[in-house]
Amino acid sequence: MGGLTLPQPYYDDGQVTIYNADCRDVLPHLDGIDLVFTSPPYNLGNTTGGGFPDRFGHDRKSSRLSGRGGGGKWGGGALANGYGDHDDNMPHDEYVQWQGGVLRMMWGTLSDAGAIFYNHKPRILDGQLVAPLDYVPADLRPYVRQEIIWKRSGGINFSPAFYLPMHERIVLIAKRGFRLTSKGASGVGDVWQVHQDVNNPHPAPFPVGLPSRAIETTPDGIILDPFCGSGTTLRAAKDLGRRAIGIELNEQFCEMAVRRLAQSVLPLEIA
Repeated sequence: MGGLTLPQPYYDDGQVTIYNADCRDVLPHLDGIDLVFTSPPYNLGNTTGGGFPDRFGHDRKSSRLSGRGGGGKWGGGALANGYGDHDDNMPHDEYVQWQGGVLRMMWGTLSDAGAIFYNHKPRILDGQLVAPLDYVPADLRPYVRQEIIWKRSGGINFSPAFYLPMHERIVLIAKRGFRLTSKGASGVGDVWQVHQDVNNPHPAPFPVGLPSRAIETTPDGIILDPFCGSGTTLRAAKDLGRRAIGIELNEQFCEMAVRRLAQSVLPLEIA
């Protein structure tokens, strides 16, 4: 568990605040959050037969992850370098426990009408499917409202063991009072076709269209991303005039987010 003192913000412009810290050190201090949109590290380093080659001492020739093109949905094997200081290679049971604990902490920050949009990747581990819902702890399962499909524009995880994955999932975990803005907002459906982000130096970015769609269809409130990376959720919130809080362990990614936030309000690109 984190310390008792809230770290000083790395960045604060009055609308968006970023903490350069472990999210477990910040989340206990937050409350009144209306929407969490996040995509945590996927733990792809423990992919059967290999992890991230080279940088963390793995053998490139024996790495199945490398042999399939590196970090899953990201071109050029970008995740072969991990996430800065995080090698994304935890034992599976430890990773599940970590994610469950962080999800509980996110849940504890929510308002009575708040919700968590938890983006994760279905994967095959030791020949079996591990679905994003598997990371949701048992005590939060009764609050899973829906699974939203993120339909990507293709994929690169070719393997004779399974069909090419071309989607990810967003698990919606919601307080009983959570509602969309209207029946019309419901009409966007539960399959979101959004192109991948291909012009982002972060090794595993998701496109701004994903958090934008969630934010646009939910009531005004405070947005949180406890794994904010290069600031995609924060950028979406700023573009839509919402207050946002981001937490990121890696200082390099915090700096990426600050640079993105310094840009003018961007037009939204939702396929």
